[in-house]
Amino acid sequence: MFYVQHRIGAQSNVLLSAHYASKSTRDGRLSKEAIYFALRSVIEAYPELSLIGVSKASDNGKKHLLLLAALHEIDLETCVEFLDDHEPSSGPEVLEKLHNEWLWTDETFNPQQPWWKIVVLGGQEVAFVFHHIVCDGRFGHFFHRKFLEAINSFDQDQKPVDRIVKIDPERVRLSKETEQFWISKLSALRMAHIFFMFLLIRLFFGSRLLFSDLPKAKPYVNSFLIEAEPHQRTKTRVASVRIPPAKMRQIIAACREQKTSFTPLLLTMICCTLAIDHYPEAKIGISNCALDVRSIYPENTDSSGKLLQCAGGVRKVTWLSKYRRAFGPRPIKPGKTHVDAEGAWDLVREYRESIQKSFQGPQSQLLTVFKASNGVSDDLEGLMKSTLPAVGLHLNNAFQISNLGSFSTSGEKEGPWKIDGMNFSASTVNGTISYNICINVAGVEGGDTVINASYEDGIIAEDVVYNILEGALERIEAIL
Repeated sequence: MFYVQHRIGAQSNVLLSAHYASKSTRDGRLSKEAIYFALRSVIEAYPELSLIGVSKASDNGKKHLLLLAALHEIDLETCVEFLDDHEPSSGPEVLEKLHNEWLWTDETFNPQQPWWKIVVLGGQEVAFVFHHIVCDGRFGHFFHRKFLEAINSFDQDQKPVDRIVKIDPERVRLSKETEQFWISKLSALRMAHIFFMFLLIRLFFGSRLLFSDLPKAKPYVNSFLIEAEPHQRTKTRVASVRIPPAKMRQIIAACREQKTSFTPLLLTMICCTLAIDHYPEAKIGISNCALDVRSIYPENTDSSGKLLQCAGGVRKVTWLSKYRRAFGPRPIKPGKTHVDAEGAWDLVREYRESIQKSFQGPQSQLLTVFKASNGVSDDLEGLMKSTLPAVGLHLNNAFQISNLGSFSTSGEKEGPWKIDGMNFSASTVNGTISYNICINVAGVEGGDTVINASYEDGIIAEDVVYNILEGALERIEAIL
């Protein structure tokens, strides 16, 4: 699906940016040779970074199938961009610029260029930008961990790094078990039941759902055979807020005391904010929690390739009235605004339990959603005609949260460099086939936790998105 979404202009990329700080000098910069050395080390550890998507005509010539292919070699100079004069940070403006670049198109195809790149800003900020078919946000953690390890082992006196990395196809080839899992499906009857339930919700509660007042997104291009023109592509906007480390430690301590965690807390507080401050007449709330589903995949062997894109998600449909009982409207004033802290924490624990249940059982909810997305169609034409509308039915009038958690290198070998900040962001997806706001969270042990919300330009106002984020943080503060 990510292959088609990119070609039709529905979604551009995902990124995880890290700030590399020298422990010896405040304004130390990574040398270009060190960056090439580290990048080569990452590719050698994860040769699956050579994967790209290729469409192939079916045997009868009437349909097209998607194949994953590996480049024979990668030229490091095709996937590194140095912005030496730029501030070494990645705020909302930088994120928007990177998201609104549409790379890896037919016009720019290079057989030595992978479907990802790193952008080095000011010699310290390294943004790993990737096509979602290649990998996911969690892999971004793996990428930066290996990159940091290599940076700390770099010898300034060594000979220049060979810019061409050869790829061994046998190291990329998936095992038969992984291939079979990747194409597994649900029965037609089970799928019909799932989509019928989605349809009923929209039929009976269409105008009483979240975001029902927003204008329609522009239609995406109706064929994957011809790539979207620049004016047809979805434009991403980003709003960003930060939680200082001391406040985050307080929040995590409260979550542990209440036997829950930060992700369901943030999901619940955003549900409360939307239900109370923005959609007081809405009846039903739909939220989606993005999850790392590597645990449900077949185990990899040392001799087989790995899938680096293992993101999944679980949707929660809930009555909004219970969220309104926990808080009064903003601004939240101590002693003046209604706050039912005990009731709010009950909602958070309930959300956490629903996330945990999604992993349980031989036919878990996560596995069901994964197989359902495979089962709509085998070919790209069918995906355009059936899968994308079904995904819209599943995700419209909703928001999503993806939390990578805190990046930590505790217990690992130390070196002259450390990562002291991270920014995780996914470009928005065309609103006809996805959620209306995508919230991405990442932090570093001892540093700020950054919450980035991506949304479609011209659909939601910037101040509304900031009000939602700030309202959620106010409500978290109110129950600590």
